[in-house]
Amino acid sequence: MMISFSEKMFSILSLSEWNEHFSSRQLRHLPAVFPESADLVSWGWLEDFLNREYARPDIFRFFKNGKPIDLGRFGMIDPKGRLDRSALRPWLSQGITAIFNGLDSSSGYFWDEAVKLEQALGAVVSIDAIGSLGTVCGLPPHYDDRDLIIVQVAGRKHWKILGTPIEAPWRKRKMPAPETVTDEFVMQPGDMLFVPAGLYHQCVPLEPSLHLGALIRRPCGADLLKMVQQQWETTDPGLASRLYVDEGETDLQAQDTQLKEALIRRVQEMDVTALTRAWLAQKQRSVRAGLLGAG
Repeated sequence: MMISFSEKMFSILSLSEWNEHFSSRQLRHLPAVFPESADLVSWGWLEDFLNREYARPDIFRFFKNGKPIDLGRFGMIDPKGRLDRSALRPWLSQGITAIFNGLDSSSGYFWDEAVKLEQALGAVVSIDAIGSLGTVCGLPPHYDDRDLIIVQVAGRKHWKILGTPIEAPWRKRKMPAPETVTDEFVMQPGDMLFVPAGLYHQCVPLEPSLHLGALIRRPCGADLLKMVQQQWETTDPGLASRLYVDEGETDLQAQDTQLKEALIRRVQEMDVTALTRAWLAQKQRSVRAGLLGAG
């Protein structure tokens, strides 16, 4: 893994061009721009990753024919709560799709690349890989709650884009996928793809396929409110007062007015930029800190 994923990404499009895609939420397919993609990750590296991290089965997910495979139900969790690789092996021959979450938590290379992307984009970044071992559909039509930048490493995969991005995709909720196909293309080794959060899609491998994905999260207003909620409660008497719903000695109209005035006052005092930076400071990773293994 000699090539820097982040440096290559910004040589293909500038930071301002990537930010334009993030803000406009427009899908972007970039064919044949990453000819060195095979240097990023390999099937052998992922097999080593699985063997190294099998004690953390929660970071692996497996799918077939649009349905998740229940590891416990099919006997793929051993008595110690680890992934039973011998029980998994027969499933691999059936062409299932495997998701390897959190490569950045177990590899110094991917940790460093995530750090570079976080600092450049002002976001929180994790790096995953998806491997489809046959030509069977893996995941059902779905959307991601974070922006996604994908590099196709091996094999070809047919993508079908459904509808347009939904609003507030970070509030994951069950809803029917759109039926309208708005775009359709094949990802080939060396292609890059930007998929905005909330855009429904479904992928079918045309042969064994492997891609790497950087998932990019930025805070929303609700995240900032969670940060300041406890502070407001302890420092503002107008927000710390108990509330009543029964008529009596309490003037409910006055109670209503006082609370709303306190909330409005606090909201007007908010420095959104400072709070966003504080949120990022809490969530972003430090350089080579907290590694669970070595890549």
